[in-house]
Amino acid sequence: MRIIYEPTGRAREYAELAVSLYRGCSHGCVYCFAPASTRTERPDFIQPRARKNALRMLKADAEEMQAKGDQREVLMSFTTDPYQPIERDLGLTRAAIKIFHEHNIHYTLLTKAGSYSTRDIGLMAERPDLCRYGVTLVFCNESDRAKWEPNAAPYQDRIGALWYAKDHGLRTWVSLEPVIFPWQTIELIRQTVGFVDEYRIGKFNHIDDPATEQFMKGIGYQYPTDSEWRKFVQDAKALLDEHGCRYIFKKDLQPYLGGA
Repeated sequence: MRIIYEPTGRAREYAELAVSLYRGCSHGCVYCFAPASTRTERPDFIQPRARKNALRMLKADAEEMQAKGDQREVLMSFTTDPYQPIERDLGLTRAAIKIFHEHNIHYTLLTKAGSYSTRDIGLMAERPDLCRYGVTLVFCNESDRAKWEPNAAPYQDRIGALWYAKDHGLRTWVSLEPVIFPWQTIELIRQTVGFVDEYRIGKFNHIDDPATEQFMKGIGYQYPTDSEWRKFVQDAKALLDEHGCRYIFKKDLQPYLGGA
């Protein structure tokens, strides 16, 4: 394939296929692994740009998948957000959705753009059999969100976008990753049960990046202990089970399930 690829490592737990139409991301999240994984300096990474010939390559890949009967879901995106501010002018994500529909490709979006990302909900809702709408939620404290995710949408705005997508007949999911303050993740589950179809929960792993490490030291952040991780996982599981939710704990958190 040309632009659609098969993720490896931890990313493989989220999707078999993925595509990034943009390089870089303007959200500026302190915990982001993508600058390191793409070998990009952070000041350059937060200045996103379109990938050259992205739609031409995507159309070719979609045609190939359709011809092969490939039913694997394509995720937009791991290393960027499909609803960058430049999407307003370039419209790559909207064009990609149309390509997926034209070729009957299953796809899902993962975003922190909040209500801005709902601009295409009507288009997605034309093929609810193909689409899932996902949101990353990390904080339920807006002060913390502003520190760690300075240019992303407020968490309430993202929750509102989830509700809007569900109200339009789309399947919804939430990425609770990275878990930074376990109690906030528990609260986010409480605030979204009822209009989220699936939760995917992942540990805060990328703490050895120098910029992230310096930030955490500056604010006095204390990384959870093993016992705190265990309590969080078991409390989260109990809450999700209580509400009959579908969920996946990523491999790094599975040892804390206590044999469940």
